[in-house]
Amino acid sequence: MVGLKDQFREVIRTTLPISIVILVLNTLTVGATPIEFCIEVLCVSMVIIGFALFLYGVEIGVLPMGKAVGLHMARKGSIPVIVLLVFVIGIVVTIAEPDVTVFTTKVDTVVNELNGTALAVSIALGIAIMMVVASLRMIYHISLKLILAVGYGAVILLGLMGPQFIHGIAFDSGGVTTGPITIPVMIAMGMGIGFMASKGGNQMENFGMIGVASIGPIITVMLYGYLTGLSEVTTVPPVTHVDPVGVEFFLEMLAMATLDTVLSVLPLYAIFILILGVFIRCTWRDLWILSFSLLFTGAGMVLFLTGVYSGFMPLAEEIGVYLVQNDAGIWILVVGALFSFLTIAAEPAMKILGDQVETVSKGALKRRTITFVVGAGVSMFVGVGMYAMSLGMSTVYWVLFLYMVTVMMLSIMDDDMVGVAYDAGGVATGPMSVAIIMSMYAIIAEAIGGDIALNSTFGIIALIALSPIMSLSLMGVILRVRNMNPKPGDPGAKDGTSEDQKAE
Repeated sequence: MVGLKDQFREVIRTTLPISIVILVLNTLTVGATPIEFCIEVLCVSMVIIGFALFLYGVEIGVLPMGKAVGLHMARKGSIPVIVLLVFVIGIVVTIAEPDVTVFTTKVDTVVNELNGTALAVSIALGIAIMMVVASLRMIYHISLKLILAVGYGAVILLGLMGPQFIHGIAFDSGGVTTGPITIPVMIAMGMGIGFMASKGGNQMENFGMIGVASIGPIITVMLYGYLTGLSEVTTVPPVTHVDPVGVEFFLEMLAMATLDTVLSVLPLYAIFILILGVFIRCTWRDLWILSFSLLFTGAGMVLFLTGVYSGFMPLAEEIGVYLVQNDAGIWILVVGALFSFLTIAAEPAMKILGDQVETVSKGALKRRTITFVVGAGVSMFVGVGMYAMSLGMSTVYWVLFLYMVTVMMLSIMDDDMVGVAYDAGGVATGPMSVAIIMSMYAIIAEAIGGDIALNSTFGIIALIALSPIMSLSLMGVILRVRNMNPKPGDPGAKDGTSEDQKAE
């Protein structure tokens, strides 16, 4: 188990690069008063400290407890009990997810015709239903490729019909739901249920709960958009400036982050206490460890979200407006690609998934390899998307085509990589991505105004989620080809290597 000191060291290594780049670029382009600069440095420090505390709390309590719950449900629970518990946990963690709150607030601001509360409920229902589907898939050993093909087939079919304005919102809703609260719970429960269902078999097949769950909100939000009966919405007026960061704004974001964290952690704590006390009948020591870990997790979330909301988000928006107003051209692509790659490296859930993949594959798939491939994919997609949007092209139309490509790639990619690839699509769209990439992308769209603002303010989260699926799917195809035609010394060669090594 990684200690708190090691967590700080790792967080500084991954988070400092994006922090320095965004601070320097903002100072050189937009400029900052001494007070604003001090607040920005404080926010960076809060993100680093909060990130480390959050990861430490997740590792010592949330992941082990979530896995224990999954193991117990699969070992002793009847199917109706499993379905009920997974559904309730899915609703609780989604409603409590800070990213969902940020997203629905943004939708309320841009599209007044949609109700934020109803949108949040439709997102939660989608996640909960597909978490149940993902759990039943592992229990009954249903092909993950089949579930994904059917799910995204439904998304593509719905995307070809109905009001156009809802597409970007629906696509993004599948990504923002997988944030700092939902990811640890989904990963842990999925590994627990999968371990019992597979009876010690290939544990790489137990990934995929996040990828399957992410499909649900896309479908339910599209259905919600159709049920509203709206065919068009109000065009967004162009954004001409972003208010600078001040003390009052910082305190407001601190209060919001504290409230978001309390509303996130307490329901999760209550549901875990209920399950551990009633179904598993754990010891007082287990309850103490859970309480202690959630205290670290909550404190880390408050610091992390405050730093992100009051520092990284407004800085990214200021840079975005500056790029549009100064006709930055190809530099929009460069800045978008650079920010995207560094942001993925600093994403909390990316580290959690990478560690789990490295552990389960027994080192055959390294966390740094997964992070690099995901970062490269997101960097390319977002950079090109931002530049295309600055030229007047609406990127939301690409998403349906890319969904079709990913579904076709399922038939030829390595089985062990399917769950990892689609899970990575969910974890890449965490609070750092929402704060930096989505904020910059959305503000560029709003600064351009007109139809671009209406059609492209939403859709970037979908591109971020699709990027890891595409890049890791390609990696999976390459691995499958290599395993079919191994060279001497390769993991797939017939030299007595284990199945775990073949997973590479």
